[in-house]
Amino acid sequence: MNEKILGYEPMIYSIMAKLNIQFDQDDYMQVGRMAVYNALSTYDDIAAKGATESQFVYTRIYQRMIDEIRKVSRYTNAVSVTVDELLYESVGGRTDSLGMLELEGASLHLDAHELMWLSYTLKGYSVRELAELSGYSVSSVKNWRKSARGKLRKLFDES
Repeated sequence: MNEKILGYEPMIYSIMAKLNIQFDQDDYMQVGRMAVYNALSTYDDIAAKGATESQFVYTRIYQRMIDEIRKVSRYTNAVSVTVDELLYESVGGRTDSLGMLELEGASLHLDAHELMWLSYTLKGYSVRELAELSGYSVSSVKNWRKSARGKLRKLFDES
């Protein structure tokens, strides 16, 4: 069985290239190998509906890779903190007290919701987390972000 799985590795590499998988290739290779094992274990002419073994294996690998990409994407969107480039540009990439004073001065120009977005973003919260904490919808928080960014951009462009 191991030799048969190894024989399908070029197919796994081909699917990874087709899906443009550039990161965590070892993990996706393992996902592909497990898909091959599963496909070979469950393959029979009736289940394959007339497909050859290699076509059946290809389909299983492709579907499993797509599932893994979706799973990783959902996880990444749920737990990762977004980097707000405008905030870093606004204070010149500084994290010192002068940069923070500039942001504190900017807070005088923001309404309560925009200020809430700014303070929670600086603490590392995502839009989704802020929506849950505040009781507002994600689209509302995105609107606060858009408005605050616009005001901050104008304010720091004038300086």
